[in-house]
Amino acid sequence: MANQTPKSSPATANDPAKVAEREETKDDEIELTWREEEPAHYILEIQSLTFLWEILSRPQVRGYESSAFEASDHKWSLILNPEFENGDVYLSLYLRNMDIQHLGSNRKIDALINFFVYHHGMNRYITIQDGKVKRFSAEKEKSGFSRLMLLSKFIDWLNPQENTCKFGVEVFVVKTGSLNHEVGQNPEKEKGECCSILDHLEKNRVTWLIHNFSNSSEPRSFKFNIGDYVWELQLYPIGVPEVKRKYLSIYLHLQDSEFESGDKLHVQWRLQIKSNGPSNPRKGESEYDPTKPRTGDAWFSRSQSCWGFPYFMKLADLKQTPGLIDNDAFTVEAEFNFIYVIQDLA
Repeated sequence: MANQTPKSSPATANDPAKVAEREETKDDEIELTWREEEPAHYILEIQSLTFLWEILSRPQVRGYESSAFEASDHKWSLILNPEFENGDVYLSLYLRNMDIQHLGSNRKIDALINFFVYHHGMNRYITIQDGKVKRFSAEKEKSGFSRLMLLSKFIDWLNPQENTCKFGVEVFVVKTGSLNHEVGQNPEKEKGECCSILDHLEKNRVTWLIHNFSNSSEPRSFKFNIGDYVWELQLYPIGVPEVKRKYLSIYLHLQDSEFESGDKLHVQWRLQIKSNGPSNPRKGESEYDPTKPRTGDAWFSRSQSCWGFPYFMKLADLKQTPGLIDNDAFTVEAEFNFIYVIQDLA
């Protein structure tokens, strides 16, 4: 993926988009071509390269999988997947078939796949394909290209000044006995999703004063608004059942009843109990400090409206650490660093 327009011939070993070890495809069989037309079946737009870097560069996040979309009479999802080797992070693109497990163990779906990446400087899409029919089955739900490019080089190629990127995919199911590319069939409406960052947060931090902590073991709650959404903190003074009365548990709930069923939120936030004293690492455990904030990367939707820390803090640490509890009261502080909104394209 160089900044100049490549020829439509297959990529060579010297091409920056060279693949180290690609599934079912040799290095010299990948074809990179340019076109102005948008992908017909699905577009994934991410309006923050910082978000793209974070979801692909950290092993615990495990990449990004889009919502399900329909194309060629089947349901699919587009996957941006990181692959790690010798300390390097590579970008991989896959397509998952969402129907295959429901169609029976003997059912196979053969399809041709074209992946797309939009380049702002060229104002065109680069098309990534190899011309091979991919087979999806119960044993193999996804197919695509592994380790297309070093993630750092890929983001540089996108032109970081634009701070946005678009991926796309087209999938054409091969009919029995013949290839059917479904040429000329346009979707009834544009399908895809857009990931944007809420950058107009008037406030991103809330504090919650807990009184009479030792007088009740009942859960407590605190509602507030951040980023046009209604949230609720829930605190369990003796923890949820799984922690067996040894930990303080705190959860964040998305309370907004007007949240659209297909929308999702990705929240990067931190939670801590405010201390009036200095940091207090435990002796012999230099990395453990009960006064330090806990950080979270959480997804919220209508079906997944709760995320939190069942083992937020040992109750013994809460009671014994100087500066945390004063007159049977303490303060919980929640800070929202980023809120990313994933919505269907209009």
